[in-house]
Amino acid sequence: MLKNATYNLMETATVISKALHRYDTFKKDSGDCQHCQQVWDHMKKADEELLARLAPHIREHLDKDEGVRKAA
Repeated sequence: MLKNATYNLMETATVISKALHRYDTFKKDSGDCQHCQQVWDHMKKADEELLARLAPHIREHLDKDEGVRKAA
């Protein structure tokens, strides 16, 4: 079983990943509104950076959780 902290990180990464998958559609749906397109571009970039930070930290938690399980 995963610790809550690990699960929460994974859940957050999943939500961010799903948003990243949709941003291009949202941008397309914004039509000719340049401001909307800029907002979606900004959010996509910010989420890509956040996911890039989360992924290695999740790995650390998974490795730590595995180590605890093996020691038990």
